[in-house]
Amino acid sequence: MMSLPLTFVTITPKTKHTATVIFAHGLGDNGLEFSNNKEMRTIASQLPHIKWVFPNAPERSITAWKGDTRRQSSTRGWFDVLREPLMYSSEHDDIKEYDEGIMQSVKHLDAFIQSEINSGGFGQGGAISLITGLGDSQWRGTSDTKDGWKLGGIICLGGWLPMREKYKKRLSMHASTIPVFWGHGVQNESVTWDLSWESARFIGDKLEVRYGQYTKVGESGVSFMSYGVAHWMAESEMEDLRLFLKKVLPWEG
Repeated sequence: MMSLPLTFVTITPKTKHTATVIFAHGLGDNGLEFSNNKEMRTIASQLPHIKWVFPNAPERSITAWKGDTRRQSSTRGWFDVLREPLMYSSEHDDIKEYDEGIMQSVKHLDAFIQSEINSGGFGQGGAISLITGLGDSQWRGTSDTKDGWKLGGIICLGGWLPMREKYKKRLSMHASTIPVFWGHGVQNESVTWDLSWESARFIGDKLEVRYGQYTKVGESGVSFMSYGVAHWMAESEMEDLRLFLKKVLPWEG
């Protein structure tokens, strides 16, 4: 196996391995804790042909957490967060360090995808999954994935889209053919439903975005689903995700 840039945790398949999901955790979390939560273990047991890979994001300083006595200013994160509550600001597109942090995490996930193929993420990890899976080489600098990845599917749970204007100009030629499952809790205060929905609608000028239409989950474009929870995963959301994965990652590869 190729050398990977980050430590990671896996849930190994219990039957013939025909698919892999790479799942990027949220800000301040880690791969081990995310892989051990009840919902993740349940869905893994229901899809025994899938290998799950949970990379650990690098340690980094979080600007929005400085001076907050409830939090450490340094934690595991895929990129810096400049302010909370989260909101989209076009001024972030012009901050070099913000761009470089996102691009570095894209390269990290690229290495895992090159090793396995397919991706998803939660919260901040969902943002990186969208950019990694739907973005072209401009997110990467020098890269073998010049035209972006042709993945089986992308998962974004409780996420949003940073750097929208640059994202629009850096879209992969494969983006319109990749199914995206986007789930969001309406009570989420860390990443508000409005911010998430605005992000999905922004992608809509390039990709079709469907809202709450269960019958189309797993087809090309974005299926945006809402759930009555905060910043975590609802039981119904996990069931919808299981159905999505069954459709885009069938048992027979």
